[in-house]
Amino acid sequence: MVPVIMISHGSLASSIKETTKLIIEMRDEVYCLELKEEESLEDFKCRLEQLILRVRGRTDKVIIISDMPLATPFNAAAMLMEKYHIFHLTGMSMQMLTFLLQKDNSHMHAEDLCRRALERAKEQTLYLNDILKGEKKD
Repeated sequence: MVPVIMISHGSLASSIKETTKLIIEMRDEVYCLELKEEESLEDFKCRLEQLILRVRGRTDKVIIISDMPLATPFNAAAMLMEKYHIFHLTGMSMQMLTFLLQKDNSHMHAEDLCRRALERAKEQTLYLNDILKGEKKD
């Protein structure tokens, strides 16, 4: 099983993890790491690297989900991607997370899991106003 690490500013990652537990039976290997207000990129990167080393499974691969592109958590993960075989998704949509963190999907290969989670998010992200008007666009 490939561990999943959710990284974010403030308490977003742990809040989303708790919310996701209310929706699905969640896989066991889900971890959160959150940027502290006073923390530098280098400090956060060091904490992330320590967590990666602690949780890597038999495959030596890790899936990381960061809250937003080009911000400190995202940049820290990007700096460690090659060294630790990281599969990195950004944007914590509930559609993506409920698929990715689902216990039933924990057997999937990391890259397939990430690609399917991304497809799921695209399929299930809707603008309700257009749907109500009968104007849903693909």
